[in-house]
Amino acid sequence: MMVTKSMRQAVCIGLMTVSLFGGSVMAAPASSDLDAEIQVQQEKLQQLNQQKVNQRNQELENRLSNLENKLDRLKDNRSAYDAQGAVESLATQINDLRSDVTALSDAQASILKALDKLQKANAAMNAAPDDYAQGYHGSASSSRYLVNPGGSASSVSYTQDAINSQGNSTMLFRYAPNQLYKIYCRRGYLTDLVFKKGETIKYVGGGDTAGWAVSNTTVDGTPHLFIKPVVETSTTNLIVTTDKRSYQLILNTSDWYNPIVSWTYDAETRNANLIEEQKNERITMGKVNVANVEDLDFNYDVSGSGNKPTMVFSDGTQTYIKFKKAAQKQLPIFIRERGHKEMQLVNYTIKDNYYIVEKVFDMAQIKDGNDTLTIKHK
Repeated sequence: MMVTKSMRQAVCIGLMTVSLFGGSVMAAPASSDLDAEIQVQQEKLQQLNQQKVNQRNQELENRLSNLENKLDRLKDNRSAYDAQGAVESLATQINDLRSDVTALSDAQASILKALDKLQKANAAMNAAPDDYAQGYHGSASSSRYLVNPGGSASSVSYTQDAINSQGNSTMLFRYAPNQLYKIYCRRGYLTDLVFKKGETIKYVGGGDTAGWAVSNTTVDGTPHLFIKPVVETSTTNLIVTTDKRSYQLILNTSDWYNPIVSWTYDAETRNANLIEEQKNERITMGKVNVANVEDLDFNYDVSGSGNKPTMVFSDGTQTYIKFKKAAQKQLPIFIRERGHKEMQLVNYTIKDNYYIVEKVFDMAQIKDGNDTLTIKHK
């Protein structure tokens, strides 16, 4: 009967474990270490299930089989001393063992059910929705949503993740006003955030101000922000605003870190270059360079129909056709150069109200629908 009592104790322990761990599956505290906590619980339950339940179950099955064999032998040998009493004793032990086996099986089923809940909870935490990869447009991808709630099938994630920069000294993000930037920091190490030269940091604010140390300086007109975690585990956001831009950061502690984080400003650079090109193209005829005013040739006659120019002249290299209001669309211009007989299509530039032809011609024709404008050199 000692074996039966120990079996019952094992069953009680198993049931208590299910009660303790099974109830905590869905009520686990949310934190950055939730995955690790779930892993610990899984290992404990698996160890209990594999080392205790299976071992005790096998032992009970073996004892039950032995007792049944003894019972069969006693039934065959009715002449044995006190056979009836032995049979009754064995029958009682068999019933007790059957009850223990049933209870142990129920405990095993409960433990397996708790393990299944833990695995589902862990999978829900770690699984990446399919639309995340489809909607991501950052410089480095992430396998999980970094902000809650997650996206839907029609949403787009605007988070750039530095997860793929391990082993690199610098993580280079592409700046955009609507982006989040996730970086990795390590306790005892500084991460240097390098902003664009000429910017001035106006505000720095974080969600967890107690768990992170932040300081800043300026080197040769370039602002630097230095951050480091003062606790072992923390995840928070950091907002940095300058006199020109706003940066939204997700800070995450890790066993590795990003030493330097910087940004490129491709879109802004392209726009600035385009504006500069447009400014350069906006010229006035007062800036036309000629060696001598006498080189300007105004001897042109205009005839035909359409929008007639108010002035036509050349500087010996180019011909300028000025309109009161020039059409901004490209119209075909055919010219006949000096010393040539055939007409040819020519390229030209529209600047302000001038058509600037890159050649000097004896005759030109401008086609605009049914209208034909003819310009001839006298």
